[in-house]
Amino acid sequence: MDSTMEERLEEAYGDELALVEDMGSLEAAVTALMRSLGRGLLQRVLGRKPHGYEGSRRPCACGGQQRFVGYRPRRIHTMVGWVEVSRAYYHCPRCQASEAPYDARAGLGPEQLSPGLAKACCLLAVEDSFAESAEKVAELLGEAVSAKTIERLVHQVGSRLSAQQEEQLATFRRDRQPPAAQAHPERLYVAVDGTTAHERDGWHEAKVGRLYWQEEGGVRQDWTVGRFGDGESFGWQVWLGACRCGLREAAEVVFLGDGAAWVRAQRQQHFRRATFIVDWYHANEHVWNCGKALFGEGTLQAEAWSEERESWLWAGETGRLLEDITGQLAGRRGAKREALVSLHRYLRTNQQEMRYDLFRAQGYDIGSGAVEGACKHVIGKRLKQSGMIWTREGSSSTLALRLAWLNGEWSRLWASKPLAA
Repeated sequence: MDSTMEERLEEAYGDELALVEDMGSLEAAVTALMRSLGRGLLQRVLGRKPHGYEGSRRPCACGGQQRFVGYRPRRIHTMVGWVEVSRAYYHCPRCQASEAPYDARAGLGPEQLSPGLAKACCLLAVEDSFAESAEKVAELLGEAVSAKTIERLVHQVGSRLSAQQEEQLATFRRDRQPPAAQAHPERLYVAVDGTTAHERDGWHEAKVGRLYWQEEGGVRQDWTVGRFGDGESFGWQVWLGACRCGLREAAEVVFLGDGAAWVRAQRQQHFRRATFIVDWYHANEHVWNCGKALFGEGTLQAEAWSEERESWLWAGETGRLLEDITGQLAGRRGAKREALVSLHRYLRTNQQEMRYDLFRAQGYDIGSGAVEGACKHVIGKRLKQSGMIWTREGSSSTLALRLAWLNGEWSRLWASKPLAA
């Protein structure tokens, strides 16, 4: 704003504003004035002419012709309040479809919200509940948007993101062309884990993958993927994300997971050349759980037994640990025997992936703290708040939108006009 405009505003409103001495109140008054002026300016620009006229006829998706009916107004809720825009309206007598072409070009969707206000609502909703987001919109912007409207927005935009992911996978399966690398790490880590969220028919697992690497200068970069559903679909999502993060170009790939069957299956299918490391914390947890089952939780015997075997595991002495457990099976019955059998099976299955002494000597991360943190930050913080029970559409779309924000794709997303899709 140049000095002339500032002088005109001061001349028009300065005396009124000068009566307000408290800085906070003065700031609120100026903000309200700017919103009022902004709304007026936006309405004047929109009202200069009708929008979206493409002639008396235009092609229809059905193959017929849409006919121009006239101009129809539409009220839009914006960051500065409500405005009205007049748009050309078309109707197809063949399929009975009606359309205002301006709406899609302007980035408008079925809700009455402008792209700017919708973007602000969704940004709040990737962190807070829909109800809390509605309260914050009212407090920060002075605009009343219902929690239900925000929920519908998140479902619409998040569902579009999920659909795009499926389209990308379908495109790869058709063309067999991996995504181009957007990074070129020397060593790429692929860490996967699962957590749960409460949906209407019970608790369901959300699988999360964290891809991370260090660039020159030691700057750490990361990318997170996640979805509800089966391990195979998730595995493809992780692989496509890893390709974008330089999987095919990386000199080394390290795959971290808890050793579960679905983790091993996806590693075998997508990351065969990777060094597979069973996450240290999960492995150690199995040892301690066995100690608790044998001697009771919180007992000195359980602590001593677990600490000794933890030291063997840390040193990569899984063979010694297996022999020890085999020897302790004699005379054990019931839950204690089952705990030992379970630990023995877990160690035997993952023995090659538990050479922690070798992995540490090579400078590898041996713990999947990155992906465990992602499970808490991506899923837990938003989807596991007190009392939350989701539909699958709600959990999946909210997760997709949250990942777009956390992965730095927010501006690109809204530049694509997601409301109009």
